[in-house]
Amino acid sequence: KEARQALDDPAGRWGEGDPVPRRFSADQLSQLVGAAGADVGAVHGVRVFADLVPGVLVDTEPGAFQELLKLEAAAAELPAFHAVATQLHVLGEKRATDEA
Repeated sequence: KEARQALDDPAGRWGEGDPVPRRFSADQLSQLVGAAGADVGAVHGVRVFADLVPGVLVDTEPGAFQELLKLEAAAAELPAFHAVATQLHVLGEKRATDEA
């Protein structure tokens, strides 16, 4: 029953007591930033690959951590990877006012 609710709910929630934090798409976050009176400066995916790579590999393979950081940085700004990132960071920039 809860699985069907989550599939049918536009927000992906399974009910009132759903403890899972809300996951927003980049478009939804951009709309929220715009509604708050700011412009979107950038959207970055966070932890695109980091959660998929076994920790033991990163900890024991020489240079693996630095290479993972480089890969994360390269993928962060590519919209194709936003859907698989575990987090999205949106940079909102205050709109200029016409006061002079």
